[in-house]
Amino acid sequence: MGRICIAMLACVASALSAGAVDDGEDSKGFAFDDKVVLAYYYIWFDEDDWLKPLGNGGRREQLEGLHPLVGAYNSWDPAIIEKHMQQMNRALIDALAVSWWYAPGSRDKNETLDTIFEKAVAHNLKVTVDYEHGRAPLDEIDHDLRYFLERYKDHPAMLKVEGSPVVMVWTAWGHTPEEWRGVFDKLKADGFDTFPILSGSYEGGKGKRFLGPFRSLEEYTLVDVEDSGLADYMKTMRGYIDAYNETEGKKTGILAQHHATISPGYDETKNAGRKTINGGYLGAGWKDRTKFGVTYPDDPEGAYYRGTFEAAMASDPDWLHISTFNELAEFSHIEATYEHGYTYLDLTAEFVRKFKGLEPPKAP
Repeated sequence: MGRICIAMLACVASALSAGAVDDGEDSKGFAFDDKVVLAYYYIWFDEDDWLKPLGNGGRREQLEGLHPLVGAYNSWDPAIIEKHMQQMNRALIDALAVSWWYAPGSRDKNETLDTIFEKAVAHNLKVTVDYEHGRAPLDEIDHDLRYFLERYKDHPAMLKVEGSPVVMVWTAWGHTPEEWRGVFDKLKADGFDTFPILSGSYEGGKGKRFLGPFRSLEEYTLVDVEDSGLADYMKTMRGYIDAYNETEGKKTGILAQHHATISPGYDETKNAGRKTINGGYLGAGWKDRTKFGVTYPDDPEGAYYRGTFEAAMASDPDWLHISTFNELAEFSHIEATYEHGYTYLDLTAEFVRKFKGLEPPKAP
């Protein structure tokens, strides 16, 4: 009963707290064949993550050596969200996927998500969530997605494809494809015809069984893929999409897309929670930003990022996913820092222009 009441209240309050309803021509969002660039955005940082002493429950060990240009920040701060969106505009990003699940409370994820939607309109950015509780019980998933869709489906900043709100789901393997089909069919019956994206559950190809309930496959991190094999890896992902569209897609008229990931680097070895007892690391991944195989010796700063972009382009992607804008704890960020300046934002803009076939900026 409590969840039903919360959902009803959210529906009534949505127009007041989440922004105006989008009744214009833009309400359909992107066309199916539009090229879209999306970045993962994380909203769980507070200034203590940089300031707490080691051993006091903080994350300074993970974030040591990182100094964002916006300073040690609180993710819920509207001024910080504004500065981040200015950086996203500089990088020519189209949309952001906010790491989220329903979490009521002071300065909670729901409040911050409201601010993000409000701020995104002025920056011409579209917003969806990367729903992180894909392994939760099905009734909880239904509640959380219903809350999100009731609140934002008509918001002018809602990321849509052909009129359908995009919903990304992390760890979708927590339920079967049939169960996910049931989740989305139930939402559709109640007026929420979504465009679901499988987030980070590609599982080296096993995730293709989720095509149908989901409209794309995505590999969030490339850390377990050898650089020399990355282009072929992404071409294989493309092949699964093409094969599905030639068979099930033709039968149902509902086609899938190929979403390829690009990443500036990765380092979770600083995450204390992933250390083993003997001081080594269990499952901790690492990709050096200055290397991609043995290529790009003259451009060490962005070598890995450029290598992942070229591997992605070899697979003829429909969308590009940037992993990530600011997952600082895993050092996969393109956010501007004192260590790297605007290098990764400007590389992103270069990649976006190539991906979309846009002219390079004119020299001043």
